[in-house]
Amino acid sequence: MKPLVSIITPTFNHERYLPQCIYSAINQTYKNWEMIVVDDASTDKTLSIAKDFSKKDRRIKVIHHKTNWGIRRLKEIYNQALKSAKGELIAILEGDDFWPKDKLKKQIKVFDDKSVIFSYGNWAMTNQSGKTVYIRSYQKFNQEFLNNNPPPSILNLFLTLKFDIGSQTVMIRKKTLLDIGGFQNDKYYPFVDIPTYLALCLKGKFAYVSYLLGYYRRTKNSSWFNFTSSSKTMGREEIRNCINNFVKNKAKDFSKTLNWQKIEKDQDQYLFKRKLFRFLSVGFNKLMAK
Repeated sequence: MKPLVSIITPTFNHERYLPQCIYSAINQTYKNWEMIVVDDASTDKTLSIAKDFSKKDRRIKVIHHKTNWGIRRLKEIYNQALKSAKGELIAILEGDDFWPKDKLKKQIKVFDDKSVIFSYGNWAMTNQSGKTVYIRSYQKFNQEFLNNNPPPSILNLFLTLKFDIGSQTVMIRKKTLLDIGGFQNDKYYPFVDIPTYLALCLKGKFAYVSYLLGYYRRTKNSSWFNFTSSSKTMGREEIRNCINNFVKNKAKDFSKTLNWQKIEKDQDQYLFKRKLFRFLSVGFNKLMAK
Protein backbone atom coordinates (compact mmCIF):
# COMPACT_ATOMS: atom_id res chain seq x y z
CA MET A 1 0.00 0.00 0.00
CA LYS A 2 1.26 3.45 -0.87
CA PRO A 3 2.01 5.49 2.27
CA LEU A 4 0.04 8.64 3.00
CA VAL A 5 2.10 11.85 2.87
CA SER A 6 0.98 14.72 5.10
CA ILE A 7 1.97 18.07 3.62
CA ILE A 8 2.40 20.87 6.16
CA THR A 9 1.74 24.31 4.65
CA PRO A 10 2.11 27.30 6.98
CA THR A 11 1.00 30.52 5.32
CA PHE A 12 0.57 34.22 6.04
CA ASN A 13 -0.65 36.82 3.51
CA HIS A 14 0.15 34.59 0.54
CA GLU A 15 -2.98 35.28 -1.55
CA ARG A 16 -0.79 35.88 -4.61
CA TYR A 17 1.17 32.64 -4.26
CA LEU A 18 -1.01 30.12 -2.42
CA PRO A 19 -2.98 28.96 -5.51
CA GLN A 20 0.23 27.90 -7.28
CA CYS A 21 1.43 26.25 -4.07
CA ILE A 22 -1.74 24.18 -3.66
CA TYR A 23 -2.05 23.36 -7.37
CA SER A 24 1.51 22.01 -7.27
CA ALA A 25 0.29 19.48 -4.69
CA ILE A 26 -2.94 18.69 -6.54
CA ASN A 27 -0.98 18.08 -9.75
CA GLN A 28 1.41 15.59 -8.17
CA THR A 29 1.70 12.29 -10.01
CA TYR A 30 1.66 10.63 -6.57
CA LYS A 31 -1.90 11.05 -5.28
CA ASN A 32 -1.96 9.62 -1.75
CA TRP A 33 -1.45 12.80 0.25
CA GLU A 34 -3.21 15.25 2.51
CA MET A 35 -2.40 18.95 2.90
CA ILE A 36 -2.73 20.81 6.18
CA VAL A 37 -2.80 24.56 5.54
CA VAL A 38 -2.19 26.68 8.65
CA ASP A 39 -3.29 30.27 8.09
CA ASP A 40 -1.57 32.50 10.65
CA ALA A 41 -4.29 35.19 10.80
CA SER A 42 -3.70 36.54 7.29
CA THR A 43 -5.12 39.98 6.55
CA ASP A 44 -5.60 39.35 2.83
CA LYS A 45 -7.59 36.66 0.96
CA THR A 46 -5.30 33.77 1.93
CA LEU A 47 -7.85 32.12 4.22
CA SER A 48 -10.72 32.28 1.74
CA ILE A 49 -8.48 30.86 -1.00
CA ALA A 50 -7.45 27.95 1.24
CA LYS A 51 -11.07 27.26 2.22
CA ASP A 52 -12.19 27.30 -1.42
CA PHE A 53 -9.60 24.65 -2.26
CA SER A 54 -10.61 22.54 0.75
CA LYS A 55 -14.24 22.53 -0.41
CA LYS A 56 -13.19 21.17 -3.81
CA ASP A 57 -10.61 18.64 -2.55
CA ARG A 58 -11.17 16.73 0.70
CA ARG A 59 -7.46 16.05 1.00
CA ILE A 60 -6.93 19.72 1.87
CA LYS A 61 -7.60 20.80 5.46
CA VAL A 62 -7.39 24.33 6.90
CA ILE A 63 -6.38 25.50 10.36
CA HIS A 64 -7.04 29.19 11.06
CA HIS A 65 -5.45 31.38 13.73
CA LYS A 66 -7.57 34.26 14.98
CA THR A 67 -4.40 36.12 16.05
CA ASN A 68 -0.98 36.09 14.41
CA TRP A 69 1.50 33.75 16.08
CA GLY A 70 4.49 34.99 14.06
CA ILE A 71 7.94 33.52 13.44
CA ARG A 72 8.77 33.30 17.15
CA ARG A 73 6.05 30.65 17.46
CA LEU A 74 6.90 28.69 14.30
CA LYS A 75 7.65 25.61 16.37
CA GLU A 76 4.09 25.71 17.72
CA ILE A 77 2.65 26.31 14.26
CA TYR A 78 4.43 23.34 12.72
CA ASN A 79 3.67 21.05 15.64
CA GLN A 80 0.02 22.07 15.55
CA ALA A 81 -0.12 20.80 11.96
CA LEU A 82 1.92 17.72 12.87
CA LYS A 83 -0.63 16.83 15.55
CA SER A 84 -3.35 16.80 12.88
CA ALA A 85 -1.26 14.80 10.37
CA LYS A 86 -2.44 11.28 9.60
CA GLY A 87 0.36 10.37 7.21
CA GLU A 88 3.30 8.06 7.72
CA LEU A 89 5.52 10.66 6.06
CA ILE A 90 5.67 14.44 6.52
CA ALA A 91 6.49 16.89 3.71
CA ILE A 92 6.99 20.66 3.97
CA LEU A 93 5.57 23.16 1.49
CA GLU A 94 5.22 26.73 2.73
CA GLY A 95 2.48 28.88 1.23
CA ASP A 96 4.69 30.84 -1.16
CA ASP A 97 6.68 27.85 -2.47
CA PHE A 98 5.74 25.15 -4.99
CA TRP A 99 6.76 21.72 -6.31
CA PRO A 100 7.49 20.05 -9.65
CA LYS A 101 4.73 17.55 -10.45
CA ASP A 102 6.84 14.42 -9.83
CA LYS A 103 8.35 15.53 -6.50
CA LEU A 104 6.56 13.01 -4.29
CA LYS A 105 6.86 10.14 -6.77
CA LYS A 106 10.64 10.55 -7.08
CA GLN A 107 11.23 10.93 -3.37
CA ILE A 108 8.90 8.54 -1.61
CA LYS A 109 10.63 5.38 -2.82
CA VAL A 110 13.73 6.04 -0.67
CA PHE A 111 11.62 5.33 2.42
CA ASP A 112 11.32 1.67 1.42
CA ASP A 113 14.64 1.49 3.26
CA LYS A 114 13.49 1.52 6.90
CA SER A 115 16.83 2.94 8.05
CA VAL A 116 16.09 6.19 6.16
CA ILE A 117 14.29 8.74 8.32
CA PHE A 118 14.78 11.92 6.27
CA SER A 119 15.11 12.88 2.62
CA TYR A 120 15.82 16.05 0.65
CA GLY A 121 17.00 17.12 -2.78
CA ASN A 122 17.99 19.93 -5.12
CA TRP A 123 15.91 23.08 -5.24
CA ALA A 124 15.51 26.24 -7.28
CA MET A 125 15.26 29.78 -5.99
CA THR A 126 12.76 31.89 -7.90
CA ASN A 127 11.88 35.54 -8.00
CA GLN A 128 8.51 36.83 -6.88
CA SER A 129 6.92 35.80 -10.18
CA GLY A 130 8.17 32.22 -9.88
CA LYS A 131 10.95 32.50 -12.46
CA THR A 132 14.03 30.44 -11.60
CA VAL A 133 17.12 32.52 -10.89
CA TYR A 134 19.34 29.98 -9.11
CA ILE A 135 19.54 26.19 -8.72
CA ARG A 136 21.04 24.61 -5.61
CA SER A 137 22.59 21.18 -6.18
CA TYR A 138 24.59 19.06 -3.72
CA GLN A 139 26.29 16.62 -6.08
CA LYS A 140 29.78 18.00 -5.37
CA PHE A 141 29.49 17.35 -1.62
CA ASN A 142 30.70 14.17 0.07
CA GLN A 143 27.95 11.65 -0.70
CA GLU A 144 28.28 9.77 2.57
CA PHE A 145 27.93 12.99 4.52
CA LEU A 146 24.90 13.97 2.42
CA ASN A 147 23.26 10.67 3.35
CA ASN A 148 24.27 11.04 7.00
CA ASN A 149 26.06 7.71 6.75
CA PRO A 150 26.88 6.94 9.45
CA PRO A 151 24.81 9.24 11.69
CA PRO A 152 25.52 12.06 12.49
CA SER A 153 28.20 12.62 9.82
CA ILE A 154 26.13 15.27 7.99
CA LEU A 155 27.17 17.58 10.82
CA ASN A 156 30.51 17.89 9.00
CA LEU A 157 28.64 19.79 6.29
CA PHE A 158 26.51 21.92 8.60
CA LEU A 159 29.62 23.06 10.50
CA THR A 160 31.05 24.69 7.36
CA LEU A 161 28.07 27.11 7.39
CA LYS A 162 28.02 26.72 3.59
CA PHE A 163 25.53 23.83 3.58
CA ASP A 164 21.77 24.22 3.62
CA ILE A 165 18.69 22.12 2.95
CA GLY A 166 15.68 23.52 1.12
CA SER A 167 12.68 22.89 3.38
CA GLN A 168 10.37 22.56 0.36
CA THR A 169 12.31 19.42 -0.63
CA VAL A 170 12.16 17.78 2.78
CA MET A 171 10.31 14.57 3.65
CA ILE A 172 10.47 13.05 7.15
CA ARG A 173 9.36 9.77 8.66
CA LYS A 174 6.69 10.91 11.12
CA LYS A 175 7.48 8.33 13.78
CA THR A 176 11.04 9.61 14.11
CA LEU A 177 9.88 13.23 14.11
CA LEU A 178 7.54 12.43 16.98
CA ASP A 179 10.34 10.57 18.78
CA ILE A 180 12.40 13.80 18.96
CA GLY A 181 9.41 15.75 20.25
CA GLY A 182 8.28 17.17 16.91
CA PHE A 183 9.69 20.23 15.18
CA GLN A 184 12.43 22.05 17.07
CA ASN A 185 13.66 25.63 17.44
CA ASP A 186 16.63 27.43 18.99
CA LYS A 187 17.08 30.58 21.05
CA TYR A 188 19.48 32.01 18.47
CA TYR A 189 17.45 31.08 15.41
CA PRO A 190 13.63 31.34 15.22
CA PHE A 191 13.04 28.96 12.31
CA VAL A 192 12.40 25.23 12.69
CA ASP A 193 14.40 23.88 9.76
CA ILE A 194 18.00 23.63 11.00
CA PRO A 195 17.23 22.78 14.66
CA THR A 196 14.93 19.97 13.50
CA TYR A 197 17.40 18.60 10.94
CA LEU A 198 20.15 18.59 13.56
CA ALA A 199 18.03 16.65 16.03
CA LEU A 200 17.01 14.15 13.36
CA CYS A 201 20.56 13.50 12.17
CA LEU A 202 21.27 11.73 15.47
CA LYS A 203 18.46 9.25 14.82
CA GLY A 204 19.15 7.66 11.45
CA LYS A 205 20.25 7.87 7.84
CA PHE A 206 19.24 10.58 5.39
CA ALA A 207 18.65 10.11 1.66
CA TYR A 208 19.76 12.79 -0.76
CA VAL A 209 17.73 12.59 -3.98
CA SER A 210 19.64 14.21 -6.84
CA TYR A 211 16.61 15.70 -8.58
CA LEU A 212 14.99 19.11 -8.46
CA LEU A 213 12.35 18.62 -5.73
CA GLY A 214 11.13 22.12 -4.95
CA TYR A 215 10.94 25.80 -5.78
CA TYR A 216 11.72 28.38 -3.12
CA ARG A 217 10.20 31.76 -3.87
CA ARG A 218 12.18 34.73 -2.54
CA THR A 219 9.93 37.68 -1.74
CA LYS A 220 10.60 40.98 -0.01
CA ASN A 221 7.95 40.27 2.62
CA SER A 222 9.14 36.80 3.59
CA SER A 223 10.06 36.07 7.20
CA TRP A 224 13.47 34.80 6.13
CA PHE A 225 14.26 37.90 4.10
CA ASN A 226 13.30 40.19 6.97
CA PHE A 227 15.33 38.12 9.43
CA THR A 228 18.48 38.04 7.31
CA SER A 229 18.23 41.70 6.35
CA SER A 230 18.45 42.65 10.02
CA SER A 231 21.50 40.43 10.61
CA LYS A 232 25.08 41.61 10.06
CA THR A 233 25.98 38.24 8.55
CA MET A 234 22.70 37.49 6.74
CA GLY A 235 21.70 35.14 9.56
CA ARG A 236 24.90 33.09 9.46
CA GLU A 237 26.10 34.13 12.93
CA GLU A 238 22.80 32.97 14.39
CA ILE A 239 23.02 29.74 12.41
CA ARG A 240 26.58 29.23 13.61
CA ASN A 241 25.54 29.55 17.25
CA CYS A 242 22.66 27.16 16.69
CA ILE A 243 24.83 24.51 15.02
CA ASN A 244 27.92 24.78 17.23
CA ASN A 245 25.94 24.65 20.46
CA PHE A 246 23.99 21.65 19.23
CA VAL A 247 27.12 19.72 18.27
CA LYS A 248 28.90 20.53 21.54
CA ASN A 249 25.92 19.84 23.78
CA LYS A 250 23.79 17.22 22.00
CA ALA A 251 26.33 15.34 19.86
CA LYS A 252 29.11 15.15 22.42
CA ASP A 253 30.73 11.93 21.17
CA PHE A 254 30.91 13.33 17.65
CA SER A 255 32.14 16.67 18.96
CA LYS A 256 35.14 15.05 20.65
CA THR A 257 36.44 13.87 17.27
CA LEU A 258 36.53 17.38 15.78
CA ASN A 259 39.30 19.95 15.48
CA TRP A 260 37.31 22.84 16.90
CA GLN A 261 40.18 25.30 16.56
CA LYS A 262 40.26 24.81 12.79
CA ILE A 263 36.47 24.67 12.46
CA GLU A 264 35.93 27.93 14.29
CA LYS A 265 38.77 29.63 12.42
CA ASP A 266 37.20 28.62 9.09
CA GLN A 267 33.82 29.79 10.34
CA ASP A 268 35.28 33.16 11.37
CA GLN A 269 36.76 33.64 7.90
CA TYR A 270 33.46 32.73 6.26
CA LEU A 271 31.47 35.10 8.47
CA PHE A 272 33.94 37.91 7.79
CA LYS A 273 33.29 37.49 4.07
CA ARG A 274 29.55 37.47 4.71
CA LYS A 275 29.82 40.81 6.49
CA LEU A 276 31.77 42.29 3.58
CA PHE A 277 29.19 41.19 1.06
CA ARG A 278 26.13 41.82 3.23
CA PHE A 279 24.98 44.95 1.44
CA LEU A 280 25.57 43.34 -1.96
CA SER A 281 23.54 40.30 -0.89
CA VAL A 282 20.68 42.40 0.46
CA GLY A 283 20.58 44.31 -2.82
CA PHE A 284 20.62 41.07 -4.81
CA ASN A 285 17.77 39.60 -2.77
CA LYS A 286 15.71 42.77 -3.15
CA LEU A 287 16.26 42.59 -6.91
CA MET A 288 15.09 38.96 -7.01
CA ALA A 289 12.01 39.84 -4.98
CA LYS A 290 10.86 42.34 -7.61
